[in-house]
Amino acid sequence: MLKQTIKRQIQQYIDPYYLAFLKKYVNMAEINFNAALGRHFILNPRFRLNIETAGVCNLSCRFCAYSQKKMAKVVMPMGMFQDVVNQVVDLGFSHISLTPLTGEVFMDKNFMEKMQYLDNHPKIVEYYFSTNFVIPSKPQLEELVKLRKLKIVHVSLYGHDEKSFCDLTQHSGKQYHRLVSNLKFFSELYHKKSMFKLIMSWRTTPSFSVNQTPNSELQEIALIFSNKHQIEIDSTPLYDNWGGAITNEDVKDIGLKVKDGPLVYKKGPCTLIFDRIAILADGRVNACACRDVNGSLVIGDIKENSLSDILSIENPLYRDVIQEQVEGKFRHACKECSIYRSIYTPIPIPFTQYYNLAQVKKLLSRESHDMVD
Repeated sequence: MLKQTIKRQIQQYIDPYYLAFLKKYVNMAEINFNAALGRHFILNPRFRLNIETAGVCNLSCRFCAYSQKKMAKVVMPMGMFQDVVNQVVDLGFSHISLTPLTGEVFMDKNFMEKMQYLDNHPKIVEYYFSTNFVIPSKPQLEELVKLRKLKIVHVSLYGHDEKSFCDLTQHSGKQYHRLVSNLKFFSELYHKKSMFKLIMSWRTTPSFSVNQTPNSELQEIALIFSNKHQIEIDSTPLYDNWGGAITNEDVKDIGLKVKDGPLVYKKGPCTLIFDRIAILADGRVNACACRDVNGSLVIGDIKENSLSDILSIENPLYRDVIQEQVEGKFRHACKECSIYRSIYTPIPIPFTQYYNLAQVKKLLSRESHDMVD
């Protein structure tokens, strides 16, 4: 809590662009130092995978690239999901993120059934997802708290009152009131010690301060979560640019600020192309689960090839993505991306085992696949 308080105070008094500019040069020094020493910090590429069950959303947030998305806005069929999960565990993956590249998990009418499938799968250790929390019904929320392997739920709070919610999401107050109703209902269900970890984040206009006296139903219920359940509710002063898809021009009329790609120093491959692979709702496999909304990093399709063939260094599409970044060549979405994470940057996770690039390539070889089998 102290760390969050200090962070909020800094954000309140220092221009976020200045902080981002400063961070760029701190990161540059660290990256170049580790690169000179040949130190790589890549997580196990066979540990975590993203499965997008729904590529469609109920909102059209101004700071999100969903409205510009060219990828299919569909829901993954249950049969395909089960097949994907079985292929995933056969490759050694045990942790699953269900957060869509752009979309809302509860737009999938079978989302609870899919989580039950993961919950019952003997080789799945845990799974997690992000949501805007507008869509789920009360019976779904009651079932949510019964899931055993669900470890993290991240709730994004869009706007801090009805007007800002509508301005940011470009939707009516009806969805705002449903969000408030769901949060009120869930506050009585949630028990921090016996359930998944709940994370909440404000995504709203700069006129709002997390320290202000609540003056809306949404702020009041968020305060209940903060006080009753000790949930830290973060906020951001500088929004992501979605690989260059969102600019300051797109959001200046509502007061938001966007972090440009050039504010991030890039050297070496991004670790996300190894540990954040995404299987999209239409079956295509993307080398990034975070910001490539137009599929420039698609490396295969599970309707045409097995996942073991796609997630292999022998797959020329995947190999090319890796080699390009080794050579400092970044495709547009990566070049402009503001959440790039270099292989030369340590990840703040305690007791983490890191791999170097040569080890990762070996893990991605067919020989390694055979060893897993």
